[in-house]
Amino acid sequence: MARPIVSALGAGVGAGSLVSFVLPLAIWPGEARLTAPLFCRAPYLDPMVVSDTVHDSEGTSVNYTLYCVSERGALTDEGFALPFLTLFAAHIILITAVVLVAMLWTRTPSADTPVASDAVEL
Repeated sequence: MARPIVSALGAGVGAGSLVSFVLPLAIWPGEARLTAPLFCRAPYLDPMVVSDTVHDSEGTSVNYTLYCVSERGALTDEGFALPFLTLFAAHIILITAVVLVAMLWTRTPSADTPVASDAVEL
């Protein structure tokens, strides 16, 4: 039983890391909004992800920030590090669970496990 868990954890960390760096930074930065229930407190309940692009002599950089906005427009800056780390952990847990279930689902019985058959032994 330990082998599938270790394999699933390794796959989860590897694939979860890849997904965590590609998805929220390149494909869908707004994914950080999913962490709003953890970071946005009343009355600042409306999450918003803002991208800031900076052009300088070394090139262009983009920073993403999660803001929590109230009904009257007041906001709090929640940054991007904590929402990103939360998503990082969630991706690893989710992928590890999927891989573990898939491995246990497709597992073949080992040599010491008796195979059930309809044959009667004499």
